[in-house]
Amino acid sequence: MSTQTLDAAMLIFRALVELSRARIVAALIERKGAATVGDLQETVEMPQSTVSRHLRVLLDAGIVSVTRNGEQRVYQLDVHREALAAVETLVLAVRSCQRPDEQ
Repeated sequence: MSTQTLDAAMLIFRALVELSRARIVAALIERKGAATVGDLQETVEMPQSTVSRHLRVLLDAGIVSVTRNGEQRVYQLDVHREALAAVETLVLAVRSCQRPDEQ
């Protein structure tokens, strides 16, 4: 597996290692992939500033993108294809190393 593939996968893993960010991603999934900070704040029960900080990390990691809808910013799940492919490659490689009774 190439270093480039591992680096791409690690961006995703580093962003999601924090439980709060994983909860935000789960909330976005529940909302069909898009929500405002206010929507997410209600769902994950965190202060707006905390949600915004975590969304910035997810944005920097290429997990979400943001658009404006009037005065509101709408965050969407938007994982870069290369990063998603890298995660899938890593998961499949790990799965292939399991013993048959563990699959």
